[in-house]
Amino acid sequence: MTRERGTDSGIVRAYKHGWPRMAVHQMIVRSVRKNFHAVRVQGLDRLRAELDADDSGLIFAANHSCWWDVFLAHTLNESIPVDGYGMMEHFNLRRFRFFQRIGAYSVDRANPSSLRESLRYTVELLARRRAGIWVFPQGLVAPNNDRPLVFQPGLRALLNTAGRLRIVPVALKFEFWQEQKPEVFVRFGTPVWVERQERATILTDWAQRVTEELDALGTDVQSQDPDRFTILLRGPTSMNERYARIRARFQGKTPGAPDAY
Repeated sequence: MTRERGTDSGIVRAYKHGWPRMAVHQMIVRSVRKNFHAVRVQGLDRLRAELDADDSGLIFAANHSCWWDVFLAHTLNESIPVDGYGMMEHFNLRRFRFFQRIGAYSVDRANPSSLRESLRYTVELLARRRAGIWVFPQGLVAPNNDRPLVFQPGLRALLNTAGRLRIVPVALKFEFWQEQKPEVFVRFGTPVWVERQERATILTDWAQRVTEELDALGTDVQSQDPDRFTILLRGPTSMNERYARIRARFQGKTPGAPDAY
């Protein structure tokens, strides 16, 4: 029997090769552009500087806010840039195999053997230069204002397997400002090395770190001050922007030049 491409020892491995990868990439970028007015970020320059100084692999530990998180993670991977990967439930990845092409690999928490193999594979990926692996330690989609954040044991198991992890807390929010479509807001915290002897407290410590980033992001989002963010990506011109341009033209005014897409 021929083994499926990218499968090994009970897990589905990432398979970032061949022309389908570019097709999936283009599909994701188009989807994000089409459905959101903009992606606005904080802390990206600091993260890039940290990676330039130390290109060791790292874990992005993020809150799990909605279905769009996987598409957003890939968009961010390409923009940082990192060699991006992410864990996905085994049954979901078997249904949506195209996610393999952007670095998704499976984890089956109900199967101890498969779980151990996923952890070993994660450690293998982290040994690569500028590898970035996304994990959503809550293990399920939850509202941004849920408190406290509760992390599942996977992050602790990963630390125990790896012995040492470099982790970045990430906060994600999807909100409306003054535009027709919602906007994406991302805040990167500071990368921190975590040692195995910290495994007893890693879940509570990092739930608190992500909470702090999420609360700080929420304050800045609520301000609706665009100067607090860097625009990473823009979607199509919104209806109210088109109306403002038409109105300015009829009034003989020159509207400001739009930002580049």
